[in-house]
Amino acid sequence: MTRYLLMPLRATPLILVVIFAVLWDFALKVRFTGIPADLILVSWFSKYCFVLLDSVVAGHEELPVLSVEMLNPVDEQRPLVQAVICSLGFIASWWIYHQFGPVAGLALGAVLLCALPATVGLLAISDSWLHALSPLAIVRIMKGLGLTYVAVLAIVLGGAVLIVTLAATLDSMLLILILAQLVLMAMFCAIGGGIFERRIELQLATRTHEERLAEREDRHHAEARAAILDRSYALLRLKRRSEAWANLEPWIRTHCPDTHPFTEYHALLEATCTWDDPIIGDRVTNEYVAKLLTNGETGMALDALQFRLGSNAAFCPLPPAYAKRLAELAALAGRKAMSRQLLANAAAQRTDAAAAKSSP
Repeated sequence: MTRYLLMPLRATPLILVVIFAVLWDFALKVRFTGIPADLILVSWFSKYCFVLLDSVVAGHEELPVLSVEMLNPVDEQRPLVQAVICSLGFIASWWIYHQFGPVAGLALGAVLLCALPATVGLLAISDSWLHALSPLAIVRIMKGLGLTYVAVLAIVLGGAVLIVTLAATLDSMLLILILAQLVLMAMFCAIGGGIFERRIELQLATRTHEERLAEREDRHHAEARAAILDRSYALLRLKRRSEAWANLEPWIRTHCPDTHPFTEYHALLEATCTWDDPIIGDRVTNEYVAKLLTNGETGMALDALQFRLGSNAAFCPLPPAYAKRLAELAALAGRKAMSRQLLANAAAQRTDAAAAKSSP
């Protein structure tokens, strides 16, 4: 959690904190006439804290800057909702305190205080603010966070105590405002960090910046592969088989490694095996199977071969030694039908080769 606690010390939030502190200090000095400015600054700072929370929950490495949209008083309602939740909790604890005694009131206050980070987290990940009032949703997020929630709760409570201590011990209002803002930001970052670290347990679809970049690169790669395959398929439809393979071969040499992972080979296999003309699918399968056998991936080799035989029953790997080896492996794996089919295809291939050699 240390990484999240140090996030407010980055340049973007630090600049914001200093600017807000100077404005706040000036507004406090002018007393009553500065109350509207105080309320506006509280609104802006609260909104930024929730935007910061969203950014951390989403796994962003770069923290957001204060934008014009954040200045809109009706655009972000979560700070107001959180203030209402805290107020209702205080009123309920106060009422229980006077109706049933100090023990009951303090016990309820302690329970509601322990649930405070959960309500903040629910406002970040839920579609409706009503979830932040649901005891079931609160218990669910506390259970999903597990021991991480204990750490987050300790940070939040410790941060609150630290702010009170700073206000009581420091003489400089400007310094108090700067440090208090940093502590509050750290508390929001800790809540967001806890949710992000336990996103799998919470069944959240949040992704890191690196994961989103990887997805974008995968998408661009798939688009480029599709363009190459479309071009080869068009050439194949025109019976220009050598050009079709020449168009595809550079892609294979660039993107298909000789060792595992063989993801690219498998994608090409699935695409080319659906084409009417079997020559490209056969060549891709032959190279793929050869690489798999060389790397000892016999199970994957049999699976690739089974896939190709499903679309071209006459396929036989080259050289003949590979066909023999695969037939033996298929027999050992209990795939008797595949073994017999391979042996029959190999025999037919030898017959065709002999006939072609003997013909004038």
